[in-house]
Amino acid sequence: MKRKNLRVLLSFVIALFSFAFVQAQTVTGKIASQNGEPQPFATVQVKGTQTIATADAQGNYSIKAKQGDVLIFTSTSFERLEITVDGTVVNATVVATVSALKEVVITGYGARSKRSNIGSAATVVIDDIRTQPIASFDQILQGQAPGLNVKTGSGQPGRNADVIIRGRTSVNGSVDPLYIVDGVEVRPGDFSTINQGDFESVSVLKDAASTAIYGSRAANGVIVVTTKKGRSGKVRFAYDGQFGISMLPENKLKLMNTAEKLDFEMNIAGNPWGWSAADVTALSQINNNWNDFVFRDGKMQSHQVSASGGNEKTTFYTSFSYFDQEGVTINTGLKRYNGRLNLAHTERNVKFGVNLSGGWSNFRGTFEGDQSVGSPLNTVLWVLPYEKAYNDDGTYAGSVQFPFWLNPVEELLENGDNSWQLKSTGNVFVEYKIPGIKNLTYRFNAGGDYSQTEAFAITKKGTQAAEQNGAIGSGLSVDGAIARSLDRRFRSTITNSLTHKASFGANDEHELTTSVYTEFIRRTGRSFNFTGFGLLLPFDNEAGLVAGTATNGYIPIVGGGFPENSSLLSYFGTADYSFKNRYFVSLSGRTDGSSRLSPQNRWTQYGSIGAGWLVSDESFFKVNAVNYLKLRASFGAVGNQNGIGEFPYLQQYGRATYGGQGTLNITRLANPDLTWEKRRTANIGLDFELLKSRIRGSVELYQSVTTGLYFEPKVPATSGGNGTFLSNAGDMENKGVEVSLSFRIIDAKSFKWNIDANYAYNKNTIKSLPDNQDFQLFKSFQALQVGKPLNSFYLVQYAGVNPANGNSQYLKADGKTITEDYDANDLTVLGTSDAPHNAGFTNTFNFKGLELSAFFVYSAGNYVYNNARFNVEYYQYTTSGFASSGLSAWTTPGQITNFPRIDEATQGQTTRFLEKGDFLRLRNVMLSYSLPKSITQKLKIQGLRVFAQGQNLYTWHKFQGWDPEVSSIVDGDGNNASVSGAQYPALRSINFGLNLNF
Repeated sequence: MKRKNLRVLLSFVIALFSFAFVQAQTVTGKIASQNGEPQPFATVQVKGTQTIATADAQGNYSIKAKQGDVLIFTSTSFERLEITVDGTVVNATVVATVSALKEVVITGYGARSKRSNIGSAATVVIDDIRTQPIASFDQILQGQAPGLNVKTGSGQPGRNADVIIRGRTSVNGSVDPLYIVDGVEVRPGDFSTINQGDFESVSVLKDAASTAIYGSRAANGVIVVTTKKGRSGKVRFAYDGQFGISMLPENKLKLMNTAEKLDFEMNIAGNPWGWSAADVTALSQINNNWNDFVFRDGKMQSHQVSASGGNEKTTFYTSFSYFDQEGVTINTGLKRYNGRLNLAHTERNVKFGVNLSGGWSNFRGTFEGDQSVGSPLNTVLWVLPYEKAYNDDGTYAGSVQFPFWLNPVEELLENGDNSWQLKSTGNVFVEYKIPGIKNLTYRFNAGGDYSQTEAFAITKKGTQAAEQNGAIGSGLSVDGAIARSLDRRFRSTITNSLTHKASFGANDEHELTTSVYTEFIRRTGRSFNFTGFGLLLPFDNEAGLVAGTATNGYIPIVGGGFPENSSLLSYFGTADYSFKNRYFVSLSGRTDGSSRLSPQNRWTQYGSIGAGWLVSDESFFKVNAVNYLKLRASFGAVGNQNGIGEFPYLQQYGRATYGGQGTLNITRLANPDLTWEKRRTANIGLDFELLKSRIRGSVELYQSVTTGLYFEPKVPATSGGNGTFLSNAGDMENKGVEVSLSFRIIDAKSFKWNIDANYAYNKNTIKSLPDNQDFQLFKSFQALQVGKPLNSFYLVQYAGVNPANGNSQYLKADGKTITEDYDANDLTVLGTSDAPHNAGFTNTFNFKGLELSAFFVYSAGNYVYNNARFNVEYYQYTTSGFASSGLSAWTTPGQITNFPRIDEATQGQTTRFLEKGDFLRLRNVMLSYSLPKSITQKLKIQGLRVFAQGQNLYTWHKFQGWDPEVSSIVDGDGNNASVSGAQYPALRSINFGLNLNF
């Protein structure tokens, strides 16, 4: 009996264990590629069921499954994989098809998979572009994402780009996007002192669903950067280096050589210098190409060493880099040193870490984007080809044009401008998984962005610049001068957050992630500058200045102040819901309070709502050619209070003198009603993949309206001050379409051919102006008009030359009637300087480790006023260097030409000098070879890649100048890239380098 009972008991225990064995259990694991790269946000599904889970940002997943079940691992970044469950830990090693970083959207406060992301966001794979030999990171973003309009403008090493996301959203406020690096706001324009070799991912956030979480900082879009982190495993070392040379591109603004200039002066221009026959004979023996003296082939080198690794608890990444680039203009260039250390440690339910970077740069540059007679980039165009750069004794040669011209070689070599920048960014963070409540995490993040910039300029006594100042300037610099400035800025960001993730319902088909945040941002700054005169002692610094007295007049000019001094306090939250990993809803809300605005208008609220539907996961969707189809839509609001200075609602004062005594004057009147610019955006998007993901793409339509634009209306002078105050008035709209496509044309084992392309069209329209006006004058040769785009030109239309008498002809305001009389009443609002069409496309071929890629950028639909051409075609400047087109100036009745008679007064505010800015640029070509594993294993290294690349090798355009992307530097008159002058040519370079991992 006992034996029978024992057998029954044993059978029951075995049955119980067998029953438990086949019940669902928690299976965990990690998804990684063959080289160990985590595959974030991949989908894991139990085959034949509706049980689905999503991996986290590190590729970790957890799912309920039984022994013997089959797990299906899918993602658009790797090939489908099936694994049978045999235990509670199932790790998956997948075959990656594209970089996993393309499938992740980093928001700065977190990360989302592209599957669940609802907002409009583009991911830039930094590995594809980090090796481009460009000092400023923002310049290499050109053409990388639809809706991201980057105008590189200057070729001067270290100059930042003009970056616009989905059109300009403000007239007088800032239009710069918000830059976030590892959760910390970074000041635009400082990327020349930051090393992009340390960047791991770049996300461009464009619509309200993506940017509303940033509230009042995000009206112009957000660019989020994360830096490289260490991974567990053995320590990995890497070296990245390259050498290269930069060359001068072709200048399509053709100037006369000596023979042409002398012929022009004697036979067309009326011999303006009064040369005798003997003079002409002597001068004709000299034919200088001044480009040979002012420009050069610039050398470039960069080196970076890095190490990363760690264990299951602690990981690290560290690097040191050196970048040295000579400009194509003599005595210009940039040297930069950078270091970084990223550490993270996990101890039970606490993770903490630090990300620190420091950089120092030495920039030597020259003026650009201005019309000054002392700027070398202007005077090299105005030079007379029959004059020498050096006298026979080696001294710098002068000119008959002096003082309205100076020797650019002397100015670049003897005077010039230097600046040094110290830059540091960093953050510390703590993540605490609160016990007792599943998936509840607290995170603290505190960081700062510090920059210190010192600038130095010298005008040595005896140089032509000093003599020019004595002749047509203030006169104080005739005995030499020194100017030095120091600018220090610090931005701190402190963020606290609480995040809870919950799954519920059958098979955990409902997922809800909620987060609440508090954030405090503090901006401080201090600046100081002075200009000292009387550089008479034998030192090229302040020690060379004599003491200023009332007798000698060498009284220094001193300035400075507090360029930044404000705070922003914010409370915000987000909620992301998904059902069956197929239907998605996202909500966000934020309250901001800014010290820049008056107490009654200090606080404002922003928010967004978005929804997404993964149509291709529906059972009714049976289109075999379409393996992924997702619809998404969003609406929300963000704001702007940048670019208006500090405390603009208060009456502001500046230093002045009255009766020889120091005093204060009013510089701006108070406006306690001043508030935020607000931008509301609607977005509809369609994401798709066809033919087993051989074709991928997205199409988006958007519309945004900015209300309460910042304007400075004029008020009666009797109110005091300069008659201006800042107010909110006017509206502006941006709407457009964006398309992104990727093709795997050939995807064989040994040969691959991929094409990636993006295109964006943006239409900007001014909807209203202050005081119900429909027109306002704007910058030089520009105006604002309701119904027209921002930055529209305001010119009289040029209609050619009358063959009978050589007079210029113009169109009347009706656009039909031709007249020879220039009349300001015929001024017409015309095209804009902002290109509405922008695109980028890349061809990539890969054959057994040998890869060839060609990257093009395209821009069209904008205009550029060619002020450089105006200066070399102006009727009173025939005594200077002159355009070759002047040889065709009208001289004889019946002559057909577009150049009027030379003695006619040249009218500048006409379309004669307005040119199309369209271009197609071969931005980058790279040929690389990666050693196969069979060789690297023998060499006991992880990888070796060698490459050669060309940058800006050719640009197709019709603009008469160095480049249609003219300088974005703004001069004192408020001119911008719409008006060309003193243009620093774009760098055309060839580089050779290698990437070594061991």
